[in-house]
Amino acid sequence: MDQRGRPRWLTLGEAARFLGVDVTTLRGWADAGKVPAFRTPGGHRRFDPAHLEALVQTGAGVPAGSPPAPASGTIAPREWLTSQPWYARLDEPALARVRGHCAELMRIVTSYMGGEPAHPGHPIAARRVGAALGHEVAGWGLTPAQSIEVFLYFKLHVTDALSAPHEGGAAGQLRSMRDADAFLGGVLQAMMEAYGASRG
Repeated sequence: MDQRGRPRWLTLGEAARFLGVDVTTLRGWADAGKVPAFRTPGGHRRFDPAHLEALVQTGAGVPAGSPPAPASGTIAPREWLTSQPWYARLDEPALARVRGHCAELMRIVTSYMGGEPAHPGHPIAARRVGAALGHEVAGWGLTPAQSIEVFLYFKLHVTDALSAPHEGGAAGQLRSMRDADAFLGGVLQAMMEAYGASRG
């Protein structure tokens, strides 16, 4: 409550911390209508803490629906990639290596999130792939911000895959998204550590 006794609305960052996800994930959920939010006159998202509390307790606030739009808009993955100014510098072997890394990472995430018992090798394997991606994008000459944008674009597609109806209901879906968020956070950290080492 604020000083006048009105409900205090949470910012995007506050709501993301409350739910235990990063702001990119919550922004995607809000834009897809999975988590209700309103926009201030300045265009900022605000969230009702009571609704978020109900979401955490029951999972009822994350209906299965259309996936969040990519960070770059509604462009298809291939079109988004080819629209980037640095794409023209890449040769086919470099693109093939990255496609292979991303496919391997998707297999690891799918196995990890597929309801099977957690395997100790999953995080290790995922960090190894993240490091390989970090060395690769450093060689492309991408800035740190561009490198993170590429990873977040991939991550949105993982979130998309997890947005299908979950056998555990909305609460299970939220839990899976949280787990994926934490799991991929480790991959991003390994990627940027390798990027920094490559760039010296």
